[in-house]
Formats: sequence, structure tokens, C-alpha cells
Amino acid sequence: MSILYVHGVAIREGDQPQWETLKRVTHGALWDEVRAALQTHVAPSVNPTDPQGVNVDWVYWGDLGASLAYTNHGQPGWPPPTHPLTLDAAALADSLERDLRPEVLADRWPELVEVCWAIARDAGVRAAIGNVPVAAQWPVALSAVRARLDLNGAHLPQRLRLRRHQNMRRAMLDLRRPLEGFIPFFVGDALEYFTLRGTPRQPGPIAARVLDALKKSWHLSRERDEPLVIVTHSMGGQLIYDALTSFLPADPELSDLRAAVWCAAASQVGPCKALGLFLDDQTGGGTALDASPHLGYFWNVWSERDLLSFPAEGSVPGAHDTDFPLGGRSPHMAYLQRPEFYRTLAARVRVQVAREKVGEG
Repeated sequence: MSILYVHGVAIREGDQPQWETLKRVTHGALWDEVRAALQTHVAPSVNPTDPQGVNVDWVYWGDLGASLAYTNHGQPGWPPPTHPLTLDAAALADSLERDLRPEVLADRWPELVEVCWAIARDAGVRAAIGNVPVAAQWPVALSAVRARLDLNGAHLPQRLRLRRHQNMRRAMLDLRRPLEGFIPFFVGDALEYFTLRGTPRQPGPIAARVLDALKKSWHLSRERDEPLVIVTHSMGGQLIYDALTSFLPADPELSDLRAAVWCAAASQVGPCKALGLFLDDQTGGGTALDASPHLGYFWNVWSERDLLSFPAEGSVPGAHDTDFPLGGRSPHMAYLQRPEFYRTLAARVRVQVAREKVGEG
């Protein structure tokens, strides 16, 4: 497999329960699309005479990433209890406040808190709630709060302000909902790797899978006399950095592995190195990237539009940065959707292969 791709966090395959939730955010990093683009644009630089014969593979590690210990299958927010009178005063006040907060401007929230607590403790209101059918109990409780706050009699300017607030809230919820399902896996997958990363001689499960894929890719690359090209996206860069600088030097079977080009797209390698998060920083061993026999050229691709990507020059010796122009709503995934990204990578490969043939390294 002369082109090897390593994905980032929050990537799951279709047979996993989180796939439907995550694909709304990570659809730009779907493997079939990435593989097709690499085969079309980059494979001819790896083997100009037989580009279709170039094997393009990936390291899938999503099944080794984070899983939710608790899942809320309901809608955002808490549904009102069917029987308000089964709640104590504190729980009833909290539930009333939670349901009515969207109807009240923020400058009246202190008043809302006090009224909800007063209603929850009012024996007369609780008696009135108990005198109506169960289905009407919650609406009666809410109506009691609305009446004391005079929400129905609000003046026109207040109603207009509240409507603008509600419209903004709905718009922000539309933006937040996909991220609410994504962020736990974004953070969880990173923690899963760093927590269970292992040591250079005893790699953890994710690192071991990366090493197995590198081994297969390298053997096939030598059989076909093709350069090995590694492409990573986001967190995949951290996995490859550790592999090149710590895991490979400790593995005799991979002592001769060499990637002609490593491209880290949407990269966080720079800040992770600056923060000392890599194995070579923590063990004091390993091989510096710019002195590594395992790598020819490190292309670090980031974008000012992508808040989750960063430069590496100045933090990672031997890094070559490109601030890539991106657009769209999901710039962190957009690199993998842009043909010019793959074409530029192909040019990097051609130049590096030519350099190595004349002994420039």
C-alpha cells in the first residue's frame, strides 16, 4: 500500500451506532471519497507507469476510540414530568424554570427564579394542580408562573425583543446540534489515544494498529519499487508523529521503513509538540523528526479558516507549512474535499522523489 491514509477523531464506520450522528460533521472525511481522490490525483506521482496499480489503504481506528458510557436518547432538554406533585419543591422549581426560561428575557431571569420557587412552595397552587386531571397538571403549574410574571401582558417592545431572542436561539441550536454529538468523540478519541498510547516497545492498541498498517504498506512499497506516501488528517498526525519518532526506532522489523512524504492536513502536530505531548518529549528518547531515517519530507497543511489546525514550523524541526485557502461551513474537513489539495500533494511527491533520486534527500 504505497499511499497510506490515517484519519482523525470521531470517524466511525457505518455498522457502528455513532455513525449516523458523526457523519453529519465528518462527511468530508469519508474513506471512499478520500481513497478515490488519492487514487486519481496522487497515485500517478507514486507510479507514473501504473497509477491504477498503486495500492491506497487506510488505518481505521475508530472502533478503538471512545464510546459513550451513557446515552440520552431523548431530545435536547428535559421533558416536563407527568405528575408535578411527585416532585419536591426544589425539583419542581427547577423544572418550571427550565421550561419557561426560553419565554423570558435574560434580564428577568432573577425574577423567574424567585417566582418558580414561590409557586413550587405555594400550598394553594399545589392544591389547584391536584384538582385537575393528570394531563392538565403541568400546564396549570406553568400557567401559574406565567400569570405572576405577567408574560401574556408583556408590552410590544418586550415581545419583539423576546421574538428576536427566540429566533437567535433556534438558529444557534441548529448549529449546535450536530456538534453536540461530535464533541464528546472529538475529545474522547484523543484522550483514548494519549491515555492508552503505551511505550515505544509496548505500543497501545491504536498505535499497534498504525504500526501494522505501516509495516504492510512498506513491504508492498518495496515490492513494487514505489515511494511510500503517508497522508493524515487532524488527530491522525499525532499518531504518525509518535510512530515516526518513537515507535519505529524501537521496532527492529521496521528499522528500514522510510516514507518519502508525510502530509499532515488539518494539523495539530505543532501545538502538541510545543506542549510536550509526544512520546519523544516524555521519554527523552526517540529520534527528532528532521533527523529521522524514516521520513524524507514533512508537509504540514493548516488554514487560518480552520480553528482546529495550526502551523508546525518553529515547533517541529523539519516541518514545511502551507496555509491552505479554505471555504465552506466545515473548513476542518474541507482539505479532503478539494482537488487542488490532492494535486498539490502530488506535486510534492514528484519533487521529493526526484530529489531523492539525485541524492538530495
